[in-house]
Amino acid sequence: MKDTGIQRVVPNIYSNDIESSKQFYNGFLGMKLAMDMGWILTFISNDNPTAQISVFKNTGNKPLDNTAIFISVEVSNVDYLYNRAKEQKIEIVYPLTNEEWGVRRFFVKDPNGATINILMHL
Repeated sequence: MKDTGIQRVVPNIYSNDIESSKQFYNGFLGMKLAMDMGWILTFISNDNPTAQISVFKNTGNKPLDNTAIFISVEVSNVDYLYNRAKEQKIEIVYPLTNEEWGVRRFFVKDPNGATINILMHL
């Protein structure tokens, strides 16, 4: 099979509340808002600008079923973000856990209903 030259993959999430998404990805996760065109936001990691998430405004007013969206975000200090999630009353749907395969992680819901797996390797 020929190599297709894929450089990166960016997850995209639809949002009914762009401002809440800004608060979550910038205010909670600390990602930099790299692009804001009103209908699309792109957030990048401060340490690795190819690590990105884009949020699209739901202009079609379609019902969102983001329960199937599940994104993993590897961080350098999972305990810090776990405490921030508790302080900011962000819905934690899986508690901070050391998994037997060598990761420490917890899950939160973003404002759009997507599950975010926040983890670090032990």
